[in-house]
Amino acid sequence: MDSRIGQDVRPGRDGASAKEKALWLLEKLVPGTGINNIAVALHVDGRLRQEALETSIGAVAGRHKILRTVFSESDAGLVKEVIPASAFAVAIEPLELSGGPLEEDVAEFAGRPFDLDGRPLLRAGLAAHPDGDVLCLAFHHLVSDLLSVAAFMRAFVPVYDAVSAGRPAPPQPPEPAPASRDARAMEADLAYWREHLRGYAPTGLDLWCGLPRPGTPLMTGGSVTRTLSPEGQAAVVRLQREVRAPVAAVLLAAYFALLAAHGAGPDLVVGSPLDVRGPRSQAMGYHVNVVPLRLQVDLDEGFRQLAKRARDTFLGAMSHAGASVDDLSAELPRTGSSWSTTLYRHFFNFLPDISSGDLAIGGMGARLLTIPNPFSKFDLELFAVPSKAEIWFRYATEILDRADVEALLRRYEALLIEAVRDVDRPLRELAGWSADDRAIADAANLTAKPITPDTVPEAFLSWARTAPDEPAVVDGPRTLSYRQVRDAAAGVRNLLHGAGVGPGDVVAVDVPHGADLVTAVLGIWLAGAAYLPDAASAASAGAKVVLVGAGAGTSGEGELPLDAAVPDPTAPEPAAAPAGVACLLPADAPSGSASPGPVRLGHRGIANLAAHFAAELAARPGTGTLSLADPASSGSLLELFMPLASGGRVVIAPDKARTDPAVLRRTVEEHRVEIVQLPPGASARVLDGLSGVRVLARAEDLPSWLARRLADDGCQVHAVRGGARTCGWALSGRLDDEGSLPGERPIANTRAFVLAPDGRELPTGVRGELGIAGAGVTPDAPDGPPYGRLHRTGELVRRRPDGALERLGRLGRRVVVAESAIDLDRVEAALTGEPGVTAAAALVVAAPEAGDTLVAFAETEAEPHWRPPAGVPGLVIRLEALHRGADGLVDHDALALLALEHLAAGTSASATSASVPPADDELVQRLVELWERLLKVEVTAETGFFEAGGHSLLAAVLAQEVEEMTGVHLELSEIFEHKTPVALAARLAAG
Repeated sequence: MDSRIGQDVRPGRDGASAKEKALWLLEKLVPGTGINNIAVALHVDGRLRQEALETSIGAVAGRHKILRTVFSESDAGLVKEVIPASAFAVAIEPLELSGGPLEEDVAEFAGRPFDLDGRPLLRAGLAAHPDGDVLCLAFHHLVSDLLSVAAFMRAFVPVYDAVSAGRPAPPQPPEPAPASRDARAMEADLAYWREHLRGYAPTGLDLWCGLPRPGTPLMTGGSVTRTLSPEGQAAVVRLQREVRAPVAAVLLAAYFALLAAHGAGPDLVVGSPLDVRGPRSQAMGYHVNVVPLRLQVDLDEGFRQLAKRARDTFLGAMSHAGASVDDLSAELPRTGSSWSTTLYRHFFNFLPDISSGDLAIGGMGARLLTIPNPFSKFDLELFAVPSKAEIWFRYATEILDRADVEALLRRYEALLIEAVRDVDRPLRELAGWSADDRAIADAANLTAKPITPDTVPEAFLSWARTAPDEPAVVDGPRTLSYRQVRDAAAGVRNLLHGAGVGPGDVVAVDVPHGADLVTAVLGIWLAGAAYLPDAASAASAGAKVVLVGAGAGTSGEGELPLDAAVPDPTAPEPAAAPAGVACLLPADAPSGSASPGPVRLGHRGIANLAAHFAAELAARPGTGTLSLADPASSGSLLELFMPLASGGRVVIAPDKARTDPAVLRRTVEEHRVEIVQLPPGASARVLDGLSGVRVLARAEDLPSWLARRLADDGCQVHAVRGGARTCGWALSGRLDDEGSLPGERPIANTRAFVLAPDGRELPTGVRGELGIAGAGVTPDAPDGPPYGRLHRTGELVRRRPDGALERLGRLGRRVVVAESAIDLDRVEAALTGEPGVTAAAALVVAAPEAGDTLVAFAETEAEPHWRPPAGVPGLVIRLEALHRGADGLVDHDALALLALEHLAAGTSASATSASVPPADDELVQRLVELWERLLKVEVTAETGFFEAGGHSLLAAVLAQEVEEMTGVHLELSEIFEHKTPVALAARLAAG
């Protein structure tokens, strides 16, 4: 700790304690707020006398040194002194009323910040209301806490009664002498907490719900209250008996279980305030020590075991409450450099009973007003009072939204009720869900529908019988009718039968994308076999033969030339069984997530895909669907077989249509295409200029500006999502007229779940991995009770209150660069949100000298002077087209090499980055020296202040010394935001 803290204090002043400094530093993080204020307000049935109020408040405050203590900031840090009682006075301020709710007007007065400039930290306001006067008393936490406020009111009312009636004030008992801090007891308490926290690594602090943590704090707060139902109240009473623990331990155990079920822990610390007055119950001041309650939460054990540990932890804390976390601030473990505490982010506040009774002042009735607290120092804070059946959560609105917190409260009560039914039942089975959650998830998965016909070949043959001369496949100048496709497919079937191919066999296909591919696949299915669109894998996949495209010349061993098939006009019967395997596709389609071996997909799943999207897209007989996807991808299943199963037309797209918007637009117009699917990973640029068509695309592949333009041009845009081991798409959702996605829902006969890493299903609003079950999942997927055959996609999602799913990115795309956590999906979304940017890719490369470096690529045809949007970190390189492989997916390996080239050569006209000074810059070197002096370790230009041992107190000293060095004033929060010498130098250079 810097030697200047608390030193060089002039006579009459004392240095602040560690607890007081912690409150001071909190205000420096959020300057200009009343985050440390505490207040009480009375609404009186009559009028109060202002002179009597001032006299009474002064009399009560005059006998308590702490209320007459004032604080000031100086070169020595925070210092304090006591104003003599004869010189101390509190003037009554006018409290302005707006005519709206009284509580809101009072809250504005109560929340006004106190300046630590030597003035009193007690403020009084009086307002004349038509229904009687309103008195508000606001205190700073430096001089008061909740019990002190109650004690002040108990002393103040009889004094006012006497003064207002002209009687002498009642005699006041002497102020309790301050309790001395026994050094040995203090050291014993510190030793207890050191041992309690030994080995603790604060890596599981965040919940899987809410918003991304901002770089700088706001600490705005909200509150949600829930009155426990009679069943919930009875559960709390019974649990006390069942687990033999006090009510505080029962509520604490349930709180730990709730947090763990939502992603915190399992080794978890929760802060809790303990009153340390002891027998000095009337002592004024801030007599609260915050202690770190640590528990290991094992969701496989029952509530009984957790509650016993919570009881022992809570009782142990009460026995060692003489030391607080503030006394250990320099020793606490840290990870990362967030402004928020890295020991705990959740708080448990078991409040004492403070009975107001029948209030009266000056012979008039009065009632207490509830003053909403507009701040929250923690992500989530539970409040409970022994005598009340209420639980309320205060929360940080920058981290959680109200709907999340309301859901958490419902789940908290549900947990208590379920726990008492079987205290040994595993917590994973009862923690984290409410009845509302279950109803939402169950309703979202009510997707069962009959699949008729239950194979694509059967549906195709039905259309060939009823509309044989209607066009089925359009391939450039060549158009095949349903009759011609059927006859050609029958010829392929005969060819395969002659080669000994039958039901259950695999046939590899080496046929170019086009009409011949369609007839080849249908012929394979009519033979009862499955097709493999990857001839190179024929041997490893056990293919019996390889169908080779027409004109390929002499066939090798095991190869059958497609042009040897003779069309057969005999109407064939479908040989494909609904439960049979229809195809084997490479495992990396459509999402790019690798999976070993080819993916076997069934006929029933493909028929379900075709039937669902034919209905969703209003695909009718004659509707043209563009076939644009790689035949080896599952995207081709929809494009090729949905039209043939619904009497429509497959329009084969020219190769150039994948990259040239003009070619795509011309094809759509010439062939009256109504349905266009953007292959996964392809550039959305090709869709620009389309109008009046139905478009399918993954939401992440379609920039928001382009989605809005397509909607404006009369297009219906459908966001779709699938998995590497499904029949293409498993979820869909139509964008609204503004181009916004309301959410994605499972298609027919499909169920979608949000999963925790351990496989638990997660409720509404909680982030987890998308799991898909149902007709379209490969039969090779693991059978995961209670889901059935389940595919875990690697996609990060959450369920909305309406049951729809919202994609948040891909798992594993959250990286740490220069000690800052960065979500690569959010970087890409920020770039594609810019007009003209059709695609983006963000990645981290290991630069030879700079180490891990974030580099992003923006696909745009904008001029070279284009600059990325604010808030996108790292180096951004502009490209006219992202590097892509033959499958149309972004080639991240090629982009990584390009990134290294740019980093080695420096930025150019096609790249942009923040203006960062070099490591040998004079200012950077001066900051490095300052870092080393304060931290007493070796420092480089990239050393993080907090990772190298800094803490909040040293950060305050650093900000002060930087201002003395440069003349630039820094808020404390800016040290957390610019935490390396080079980053802070860039901030200072910007002015």
